[in-house]
Amino acid sequence: MIRWNFPGNQGGQMKGVADPGIENFNGTELSSLVREICQNSLDAALNEDNPMVCVEFERYIVKEDDIPGICEYRRILKQCSKFWDQSPSEKAKQFLKDALKHAESKSGFVLRISDYNTTGLADPYIEFGDSFKFSFDGWNALVKIDGGANKCGDKAGAYGIGKNAPFSNSYYRLVFYRTLNQKNERAAQGISRLMSFQQDGNIASGVGYYGNPNGNNPVECIEELESINKRTEKGTDVFIYGFKGNGEWENDIIVALLENFLISIYNGHLRVRVQNSEINPNTLGSYMEKVHEMRYRETKSTYSNYLCLIRNADVKQYSLNFHGMGTIELKILVDSNEKLDRKILVVRKAGMKLFRLGNISKLVPFSGIMELKGEVLNKYFRSMESVAHDNWEPGRHANPKEAKKYYEEIKEWIRKIVAELAEYTSDDEMEVKGLSGVLQQELDIVEANSSDKKRETLNDYLENIDIIKRPEKNASKGFFFGKGDLGNNESMNTTGTLQSIGEPAIRILKGERKRKKRDSHRGLPDLNGKDIVVQKKFGGESACPLKSVRVIKKNMGVYSVNFEIPHDVEVGRIELVSVGENGKLNRIHVKSVSAVDGCNNVKMTGEYIEIKELFAAKKIKIDVQLIDTRDYAMEVNLYEYK
Repeated sequence: MIRWNFPGNQGGQMKGVADPGIENFNGTELSSLVREICQNSLDAALNEDNPMVCVEFERYIVKEDDIPGICEYRRILKQCSKFWDQSPSEKAKQFLKDALKHAESKSGFVLRISDYNTTGLADPYIEFGDSFKFSFDGWNALVKIDGGANKCGDKAGAYGIGKNAPFSNSYYRLVFYRTLNQKNERAAQGISRLMSFQQDGNIASGVGYYGNPNGNNPVECIEELESINKRTEKGTDVFIYGFKGNGEWENDIIVALLENFLISIYNGHLRVRVQNSEINPNTLGSYMEKVHEMRYRETKSTYSNYLCLIRNADVKQYSLNFHGMGTIELKILVDSNEKLDRKILVVRKAGMKLFRLGNISKLVPFSGIMELKGEVLNKYFRSMESVAHDNWEPGRHANPKEAKKYYEEIKEWIRKIVAELAEYTSDDEMEVKGLSGVLQQELDIVEANSSDKKRETLNDYLENIDIIKRPEKNASKGFFFGKGDLGNNESMNTTGTLQSIGEPAIRILKGERKRKKRDSHRGLPDLNGKDIVVQKKFGGESACPLKSVRVIKKNMGVYSVNFEIPHDVEVGRIELVSVGENGKLNRIHVKSVSAVDGCNNVKMTGEYIEIKELFAAKKIKIDVQLIDTRDYAMEVNLYEYK
């Protein structure tokens, strides 16, 4: 006899409304469902080396009599509601109120999700008696094991919580599974993940099964499912009753598909039917353009990645053999005419999105895709994945120290590539007098699964420089009076009053007001009048306007300073200044400097960078090493000697 069975908890722990597995998907129910379902289907592909998996999403309207076991299920919901009415939990009461409302409707929605060219679920039936056997894979991993990671090797699932995504999409948490596996075994069963409640003087666990109550086994056929769709090919079906999807559900699914499985679809590993639409390698472009037009903000990064896939001339490709485990392949599209997202999409086996590396550079208009190739390499980094599979966390690895080192090695590789692109690519040019680039310390953020609210930073070595306009200011006082060593003397004599003859003293150059600051100038007494004071001579230089200023952090305390000038400069000096939050300027102390391009000679002269023979026809490039390794908001000034 087919019926509902909610096993007792044997006086053990009670289950509340806030099921952690289901709560994990709140707010992203449909996009998480798409991600988890397609991930599982790709992992179950008949040919892992060349998967050609098909997944269908189709919604139906069903009458109340066509829902398996609905009368009994309503009774269980009422028992549950009666029990939790005694509790102070308003959340539990509201959930049960809404669940009963939808379960008692004359009709409702059911979403069917089916995959094809997959293995189906193995070992659906438990054998009891002396020969009791339990399989930890296949059907039981989906239906019976809670929180158990059943996938091994480089399979995507690792925590076993993805199976909860269908329940988060049902108003009353009712899901049915059906399979036809490699042994031609058929199985079907309903699962409910409610809350503990009182029945027959005992407390039910809250997880119920619709099928054979003997061991809560599945049955071969549930007629209500067959009336919706008959399975003739091997694979698995998921039926979500009380489906929450609104009028935009089809577009929501397509957006989630393109966001999470763009590479899989492009490479022909996955094709998906959503109601009457099919997204495959041939139709990918039209759907991408359509959803990008409808939902620009949601699909900005996805569209950037799509352009990276279809462009040829503007795409640069890189490859790295990573410690013999496999190959890391990187594609980067650079195009100043497109509003690219300036991020790197990280994908693993079969092309599923993991996360995006952001905050790399604001200088280069780029979008990139990084793929891990090879089972060993995917397996290694899979063990670092977070519960949501949207980040790498080295602390989760069996060898966290090595994992952190390898992760940093990958990021350093990307940093160097983007740094090279930053030196030779320009998309924003401003010509501003006495003004320069800004080096800002970025925040450490990690990119999130669907919304990208979290982003992984690469700013330990590579920083992004914005061009900012500062108010006009007077040129700084002279460094040399003239051009290099050919100029006049740096000092001149003037009259003043000395407090101490021949010693550093407070001096008055005119008037009776005494200076508060001590000056290091020495003086000689003059018996005929005012004393003679040696005064530093200023002037002899002017600020040279810069454009396309960029400061690129190459390593700790080491920066590449790049800019262009309107005309050749024979001799001049460069000044690096830190800009405080209050607008106060302080000169940054430079340890060493070297010429790279666009000038013939550069050296340190005291606190300044003296530079000779700068050419307007070339971009000026110099490397500087600071005395310390702190990050600064940095201004670059060039003064030309007259």
